[in-house]
Amino acid sequence: MNIKNKPLLYKFLLSYVLIFIFPIVIMLAFYYPYTMTAVKDKLSAWNDHTTEQLMNSMDIFTKYVYNLPAEIMQNQEIKPYMISEDPYQKIVIINEMRKYNITNAFIENTLFYLKDANYFFSNKGSAYTIDDFGIKGVGYVYKDWPVEEIEQDLAALTAPIIRPVEPVVVPGGHTFNILSFILPLPLGGENSPGSLLILVKEDTILNMMQTDNDESNGIFIITNEDKSCLVATLGCEQINTQAAFLHFLQQDFSAGANREIMIENETYLVSKSISRTNGWHYIRLVPISETVGDIRSLQKSTLLLLVIVIVTTSIVIYFSMRSNYHPIKRLVDVASQLFDEPDSKHKLNEIDTIDYALNQLSATKANLDEQLMQTKPIIRDQLLFDLLLGNYESWEQFAQEADDYQISFPYQYLTVAAMLIEADANSELFLTFSKIYFDKRQEPLVSYIMKSHNKREIIIVLCHEEQGNNEALLASLQRQIQQQLNQRCLIGFSKERELADIKSIYIAYLQAARCLDQIRFQHATILAGYADGMQTSSGLVSYQSELVQSLELATLKNDIENIPLIIQRIQGYMSSEGISAHIVQSLYWNTMSILFHALERFQQDNDSILSSIEFVFQRRYTLDQMLAIMSDTASKLCELLSEVMTSAARRTPSEQIMAIIEQYWADPNLSLQFMADQFQMSPSNFSYHFKKTMGQNFKEYIDGLRIQQSMLLIRHSQDSIENIAMQVGFMNSSSFIRSFKKIVGMTPGQYRDQSKQHR
Repeated sequence: MNIKNKPLLYKFLLSYVLIFIFPIVIMLAFYYPYTMTAVKDKLSAWNDHTTEQLMNSMDIFTKYVYNLPAEIMQNQEIKPYMISEDPYQKIVIINEMRKYNITNAFIENTLFYLKDANYFFSNKGSAYTIDDFGIKGVGYVYKDWPVEEIEQDLAALTAPIIRPVEPVVVPGGHTFNILSFILPLPLGGENSPGSLLILVKEDTILNMMQTDNDESNGIFIITNEDKSCLVATLGCEQINTQAAFLHFLQQDFSAGANREIMIENETYLVSKSISRTNGWHYIRLVPISETVGDIRSLQKSTLLLLVIVIVTTSIVIYFSMRSNYHPIKRLVDVASQLFDEPDSKHKLNEIDTIDYALNQLSATKANLDEQLMQTKPIIRDQLLFDLLLGNYESWEQFAQEADDYQISFPYQYLTVAAMLIEADANSELFLTFSKIYFDKRQEPLVSYIMKSHNKREIIIVLCHEEQGNNEALLASLQRQIQQQLNQRCLIGFSKERELADIKSIYIAYLQAARCLDQIRFQHATILAGYADGMQTSSGLVSYQSELVQSLELATLKNDIENIPLIIQRIQGYMSSEGISAHIVQSLYWNTMSILFHALERFQQDNDSILSSIEFVFQRRYTLDQMLAIMSDTASKLCELLSEVMTSAARRTPSEQIMAIIEQYWADPNLSLQFMADQFQMSPSNFSYHFKKTMGQNFKEYIDGLRIQQSMLLIRHSQDSIENIAMQVGFMNSSSFIRSFKKIVGMTPGQYRDQSKQHR
């Protein structure tokens, strides 16, 4: 080319370069900011979702916590105001508190404190004095909450108090970080009989804060309404000692707002939600550098490629116009090296290379979106436990929560198995081994494996087609655990049940648990399924009731001779072949309850009785251990009866009843329930014994006694009818007049007028 054409060469070069660069620059100028904005928007939405999910999960559990005081106060069996007059109430409270043991997945322990008794009653069946909270290894010892302050705070408590996470030495000597709820009974009452101390482990809340598929879980902080730290993944101590975090927490921005903030030279994306249930603030800070690092790296590579393409294209166009040189091969080789282009028979030209780069950027963005949206459920096992415990009324109700956590039952039938590891071992190892075992199965089967609330026990839920070979699968699992882990396990499994009714899952779980207990007691096999033969006939139930009632009557009569004989009959029945495990367990608990009630009448050492009750009822025992405990307790009762009840001091049942009636006949609170409580009997049993002994029912006898006393007062005093009604134990004058007319045949006023005429 002639040198005279050099200006034209430069013009053409500039024109070609501008035509090539202009659309690319326009695309990248729009796409680069949009990509980063889109990624941040997705991350913000996911950050909001994660924060909202934690708040909703915590609201579910804290709502139960705040409702628990009212629920306990509505329990008619718990009578906190009778605790000082009736020591038996302590036993009743211990038994009733076990019923509030369902939420152990969130709550470490619930302690019911009564001022009059100065006791803490645990939902695990334990009881502690206020002094136990100062003894490490015995009670719950707070590092920064001494016993004196505990007693003062509980005495003056009128509103809920939430103590932030702090070190607590639990019974047994271990130290955990605990979040404490202190709630009055009833809430807001100034004359509350006591309070609830509800303990939640910090680890439980931290586990709820984790999201498995996020590259970074960021920083979670939970504060109260005053913006004071309650729980944090970094620890509240670190949050409270760093000025940057304290300044951040005091900033005021609306719930749900997302923004970037700089803390300690790190940029975070902030999400905040405020609970309407308790006013807590839920805050999540996600480091942007870790989240968008891949996008920035890809952008840099793309910009570098763009610069190389522009420079190379300019040089190529220049020399091509001078010497008709075509640099297609060289440009494609450079693009292949930068982007690691896959091998292909057709090499890409420079335009295709840029298109390939943009596609790679878009694909990376799509992959990042998928990674952000994919997650595993944090409370998956808790949902399954609620399903097994029958806490859902319909499949629709369960599906509303389960769909978000990838829980489904695609087949028509279900089998539940309960597996118990005989020796103390790491249950996580067996849990992982079982999951791998069922994941390898080829047959149409969906399995869910989780740890039970009971120690060393694992629950297996299998959803399958009809006539699944579940027994063979479970037997094979046992053999592999024996061979590879060198441990023996016991497995009880339910019948194959149709999933038409959601309650069938609850029934299947009960069947599996019953089979597992049957194996533990009989030692005949290590694998058993539920069968109709395990259920108890009505004749057997009647015989059990007869044994229990005979023992109760013998203890009331202080019949030292018959108590050991009845205990031997009960033990013989429990040892019989074919008796279901749950029947053995039930008969054991009923028998021990009657023996402890009898011991309480003659032994004033309540601490010793409470300790014995905890020993008897809190553990799982073999049949031989149960029989030994029953024999020892019955022997102790007979020894006490021999020492205390001399032949001259013994009173008949009718004399005991009359002594109490003589003391309380004018008390309006005297009732059939009150009398039954005095003799540790049910109201129906006491009514039966009273009528058999006294010849008429209890109400007729008391009303007749009160009317006789009122007739004397009407004849010999000038008190009004209303005052006389109150003096003889009636709640109001209308019920007094009605009973008086029924027995005497006239009203109290007519009787007074008639008495005056005969004077």
